[in-house]
Amino acid sequence: MITIKANLLKGKRALKGLTQKNIAEMIGVSEKTYNHKEAGKIKFKVDEIILLSSVFNLNMSEINKIFFSNKLPNV
Repeated sequence: MITIKANLLKGKRALKGLTQKNIAEMIGVSEKTYNHKEAGKIKFKVDEIILLSSVFNLNMSEINKIFFSNKLPNV
């Protein structure tokens, strides 16, 4: 199950100076859909997580914290 830490993701987005609309366009969804994903109402797809990981330069620990609530085992 993919859960989202909205504040962590929003913070990463803000640091990059990107809007929800910018990210929505990058991952190919509407702004409303992205808003729901960032708020945790809709789950991110794996390919979206991979793309966002690249956009925000996330390491595995950050991916785990943001998208999986630290439920993935440490590698």
